[in-house]
Amino acid sequence: MPAEDNEVAQEKNEKTQKGGGINLVGLLINVSISAALVVVLFFILNNVLGSNVPGTQDTPTGTAAPVEIRVRFIPEGAQRTFMLKGGRDVIVIDMLSFVVGSDAIRSEISNRSDQILSALQDLFIQKEGAELSNPAGLELLKRQVRDMVNQITGHVGERAKFGVIEVFTYIRAITSVQ
Repeated sequence: MPAEDNEVAQEKNEKTQKGGGINLVGLLINVSISAALVVVLFFILNNVLGSNVPGTQDTPTGTAAPVEIRVRFIPEGAQRTFMLKGGRDVIVIDMLSFVVGSDAIRSEISNRSDQILSALQDLFIQKEGAELSNPAGLELLKRQVRDMVNQITGHVGERAKFGVIEVFTYIRAITSVQ
């Protein structure tokens, strides 16, 4: 029996020596399957997670986010004076500017500056000095100026986001005139 075991061991040894090389066909199959899986996983993850390249997001046309543009209506240092309610007090506006959402309203503000100044005069003639001397009164004034300019330029409703967005003002003084 030991001779038979030796013969079997020798045959196995010879077979492993002959076939001891790398199985090239099996290796190629394994590599190609792995590569195909990697490509498929890449496309699946890319579609699920999305791309990190800016500009590839689908945005509906015509609904782009508004751009903020600064418009100086009363430049700093101009010191426009408006009469307040009762005719005894005046307010001195040193600066009035708007943040607007489009170039179209910038040109509208410039074209309709006379109407806007007249409307500002009408707005201030309804105010008392005490109303404009506190933060709540100033916020109300800014809201009213924004709404007034948007009304004059036709930027109301859906178009309001492309109109005046924010109002900035610097009041130099509120004083009595006798």
